[in-house]
Amino acid sequence: MNQYAISTPEGSRDRLFAATRLFRQNERRIRSLLEARGYDEVITPSLEYYDVFVQAGSSIGQEKMYKLTDRNGRLLVLRPDNTTPIARVVTTKLNSDALPLRLYYVQKVHRASSFHRGHSTEVMQAGAELLGARGMMADLDILTAAFEALAAVKGETFRIELSHAAIYKALIASLNVDAETEESIRSHIENKSYAALGDVLEPFRDREAYRALKAMPTLFGGGEVLEEVARLTDNTEVLRAVAYLKDVIEAISEAGFGENVMIDLGLVQEIDYYTGMMFRGYMGGAGAPVLGGGRYDSLCAKFGKDIPATGFAIDIDELSDSVELKPEKTTEELVFADAGSLKAALEYVHASGKLAELAPCDTMEEALAVARKKGCRALISFANGELTKTEVQA
Repeated sequence: MNQYAISTPEGSRDRLFAATRLFRQNERRIRSLLEARGYDEVITPSLEYYDVFVQAGSSIGQEKMYKLTDRNGRLLVLRPDNTTPIARVVTTKLNSDALPLRLYYVQKVHRASSFHRGHSTEVMQAGAELLGARGMMADLDILTAAFEALAAVKGETFRIELSHAAIYKALIASLNVDAETEESIRSHIENKSYAALGDVLEPFRDREAYRALKAMPTLFGGGEVLEEVARLTDNTEVLRAVAYLKDVIEAISEAGFGENVMIDLGLVQEIDYYTGMMFRGYMGGAGAPVLGGGRYDSLCAKFGKDIPATGFAIDIDELSDSVELKPEKTTEELVFADAGSLKAALEYVHASGKLAELAPCDTMEEALAVARKKGCRALISFANGELTKTEVQA
């Protein structure tokens, strides 16, 4: 048999029963939290013009996008990102609405890349965007929403790591390197490749930024990390960003989330996209992040309106995989009825208060056999309007 006729594409999967219930439960909890925080849901098309992401200067390479064409030959892509389409919506459909805007979404993104081999290429995301507000209180608003969304799923067993885009940007700008060297430095910091980073930075040993850049993969932990980077550089922009992060941590601690926050100055994976505070979140001991976000003040301007913005996205698939599955549900009672007793049987199914199913059988014998296979405790039968209960033996 053709294997492609019976399998799912690489990076996708079927989610069954208990896993689906957990997935939907997490989705509902996040949705309820965001709506309680005043966010309104928007839905954008699964298909977008490729030009939307070109216009945005997306950091997602075209090789990572699933492409097709419309009937006029225009290039389309399956949505690889949720924030860019929302920036398009805000600047074209909501440009007369009063700011700030609080928007949220629960929808899929699709990314195809060899990097994702063994990883999902179809991801359900829940995200929030706060548009039209600058400053620390706006950042704290979106950051605490991220904290509360993770807490709604798994209590206190999560952590969020903070960084600031200006720290790396200011340090790398002072080296005045070409794009290829800059990307090499960024990649080694992101991957915590200490030896390789040291090699590529060696020609810049006499520069003021050398020590701080070389240390960035190791600058992970509590408030002492910010003190360390302040000792490594006198760069004014870096010191301003460090002071900002200190204030953020102080406010977060006052709000009761101090135990859940850390600093990671090696967080540089989407540095061109973010313009200020950045963060990512983890559940329990999971190694892969389930949440990412931060401030991105330059995106909406690329669609014609300069609107400051900050937000986050949660990978509901990864989040659900980090939570322990509950046992499969078991049907307690199977309800059999003849055609004349269907109404009474349906009323019983809805009002019994138990997990009951209507038996799709024409005879009692068939219904009893199904009840045994499903492990039901009892078979409830309706005939001529009368109810009979039969205990089912395993």
